[in-house]
Amino acid sequence: MKIERQSELIFDRIAAEASGFGLEVVDKDFTRPWGGFLRFSEDGLDTFFKAYWKGVDTGKSHGRRDPKVLLVAPAQRLSLQLHHRRSELWRVIDGPVLVVHGPDEKNLVEDILYTGDVIHLDCGEIHRLCGMLDAWGRVAEIWEHVDPANPSDESDIVRVKDDYAR
Repeated sequence: MKIERQSELIFDRIAAEASGFGLEVVDKDFTRPWGGFLRFSEDGLDTFFKAYWKGVDTGKSHGRRDPKVLLVAPAQRLSLQLHHRRSELWRVIDGPVLVVHGPDEKNLVEDILYTGDVIHLDCGEIHRLCGMLDAWGRVAEIWEHVDPANPSDESDIVRVKDDYAR
């Protein structure tokens, strides 16, 4: 099956799954070269936790949080990036995936995370999500905004390195 058709089926499946959970999609982009994402309404955060974070302590939040699901294609990877206005909490829904992260480019570590694993990425921490060779990876992501008066958005990406020349 061609990769385009396969990705279309995968995106349709996760959109249907989210709808079945009662999550309202407020943004989606399945045209990213590495895969795509669905972002859900902040009003559905409790539903998002029940659907994708059951049994995991996500900690107390002192500000706004936004729920999202990332899909990364086999052997693809997001840019090596950081954010100035958010930290991120990730739980692997379908793994394994590779996560590269660290305080700076000289001190990066690589962790293979499996279904159910959780990682917290601090605001300003460099990171990258990578798909493994033969399977799509799926990660439930929570944006934790550091400044409620200026919440993070898709433009809050500082690309350190990017395979797609963006």
